[in-house]
Amino acid sequence: MEIESIFIHACITIFSLGLFIVSLVSYRKYNNKKLLFVSLVFLIFILKGIMLSLSLFNAEFAEIMSNRITGLFDLAILVLLFIAMLKR
Repeated sequence: MEIESIFIHACITIFSLGLFIVSLVSYRKYNNKKLLFVSLVFLIFILKGIMLSLSLFNAEFAEIMSNRITGLFDLAILVLLFIAMLKR
């Protein structure tokens, strides 16, 4: 287990949490559907970061978090960003 990997995953997760809070507050203030999709993207980033962090500490969980699962997270992120771009 590398300390750099732990630090990087923690930074990504914490930064995603901050961006999720900011985008959610912005959505509540402006009621713009684009901001809702962007908030969902940051929520998925948070979940992915937590799962990747757990996989660093638990070998059984690391097997579950294969490239297939992380790929599904990335696909969901890209689809939501695409929908946010298409919304008026």
